[in-house]
Amino acid sequence: MKPNVYLFNPTCELAVANSSANFMASAKLRRFEDDLSTLPGILAQPNDLVIVDRQPSRQFIDQLESAGFIPPLYRPKENILSDPSCMPDEIGFLFPWGWCPSAHKLLQPFKSACSSDYLTSPVAEWQEIQRELYSRRSSLDILTGIITNSNLCNVLTLNDLPEICIRHDDIIRLQQKWGKVVVKAPWSASGRGLQVLRPNEYNRTNRQVISGILKQQGYVVAGPWHNKELDLSFQFFSFGNGRIEYKGLTSFSTDLAGHYLSNFIQEFPTDLTPEIEEFLKQNIPDIKNALQETIIRSDYSSRYYGWLGVDAMIFRSDQGDLKFHPCLEINCRFTMGAIALKLRDQLAEGTVGDFKILHGKVGYFSEYCRVMRLNEPLISENGKIAEGFIPLTPACPDCSFGAFLRVTRKNEITK
Repeated sequence: MKPNVYLFNPTCELAVANSSANFMASAKLRRFEDDLSTLPGILAQPNDLVIVDRQPSRQFIDQLESAGFIPPLYRPKENILSDPSCMPDEIGFLFPWGWCPSAHKLLQPFKSACSSDYLTSPVAEWQEIQRELYSRRSSLDILTGIITNSNLCNVLTLNDLPEICIRHDDIIRLQQKWGKVVVKAPWSASGRGLQVLRPNEYNRTNRQVISGILKQQGYVVAGPWHNKELDLSFQFFSFGNGRIEYKGLTSFSTDLAGHYLSNFIQEFPTDLTPEIEEFLKQNIPDIKNALQETIIRSDYSSRYYGWLGVDAMIFRSDQGDLKFHPCLEINCRFTMGAIALKLRDQLAEGTVGDFKILHGKVGYFSEYCRVMRLNEPLISENGKIAEGFIPLTPACPDCSFGAFLRVTRKNEITK
């Protein structure tokens, strides 16, 4: 089987908005990419190649193997792009975290070795029409299609559909309609590019931030604030030929500002109320089917090859009823939900886990890992993780970001 090539570039939405093949993210975001560059190794097969900022240590690879993972090949970006002999002779597919003009430029040297399946796929070259697939306008189109064409119960109403806004007056009108409003940039990720406006308040800072987005990206998407109960992400894979495959469902947590914090490895958190558990049981199959059918009819099924993460939400209406928001946004790329699904396969029966990204001062992640490995040593059973802590990215002394997995036995949670 020909190896695939992976690249961690989570700033792809910003690069798509920028449109330049020479896009460069901020220093902090570049540090994020570099420190977590080994993360796609969780998704890769043993013979695949992951382009990294620097070669991970033997100790890190040994830790992964001790937890039952079979790591791929890791190759530093600087080495592999400057020395053609480091490249595989044959390649299956190229899998950046997300496609954008700058990812195509970086991976161009690999394309001559790629399979015909890749070279004839929709993502073999950047097409301007793909830019819209990354936008919240396309996500809104999917949401509108679901609400208008599917006979779903317990979902938000047409009156609560977000709207495209090109002027401040458009947003103020929606504040008058909904009260508390969430304003989102067309191209952003992980809760970035988001402004929450309280009723009858639109201060100078809000105006400055939104003015910048309007100038750079042309519009914003504004919708009502919802009293959230649970964040969900439906994972799909598009084969670029009209076929959409459902991969699974994950749940995750965010901070008060909506920024991503962590993923639950099991499908749902362990502390759900019976009311929410029953609501999920009754509604998820219909929501999944409606999403899949609507995406099949869209450009996502014909103009894109790769993973799709559809973020959804359960919220409580003003009347106290549980409702489903089936499509907050579509992530046209890998997501942390895809990582969580792969980690789910690595957990022993009767366990639960949390996958988290940690950010702190230089050296904090390294020290955190040292302490956690002492306090929660890794325990494996039959090649699966039964309990404990494991870093999923190298805990280098100069790292500012890191990813880790914590696993607990279910019976320990109830004590």
